[in-house]
Amino acid sequence: MKKFLVALALAPLCIGAAFATVNVNTAQQSELVRVKGIDKHKARAIITHRSENGPYDSLEDLEKLPGFTPEVVARVAPHIAFEGDAWTPPAKPSKEKDKDRKK
Repeated sequence: MKKFLVALALAPLCIGAAFATVNVNTAQQSELVRVKGIDKHKARAIITHRSENGPYDSLEDLEKLPGFTPEVVARVAPHIAFEGDAWTPPAKPSKEKDKDRKK
């Protein structure tokens, strides 16, 4: 029971590392909407602006889009990238942690 309570208390600290990363310069709409705070309309705006004006360089570029207030940009910032794969899934837990859970 003690291990369970400790794990429960530490869970919020581990959640941040569990989120995926989406590259706004290469992702499709279905990948962009995986980010909390980006709906289908915002995803479409990202793709349209990208196709007309080229790749994004920074978060400030997103603030120019309709619906992307500074608050929205701050919320999605940890989950987006400007380079790399279109979508990078969340990190898988290590096998050592799984062994500890079985005990």
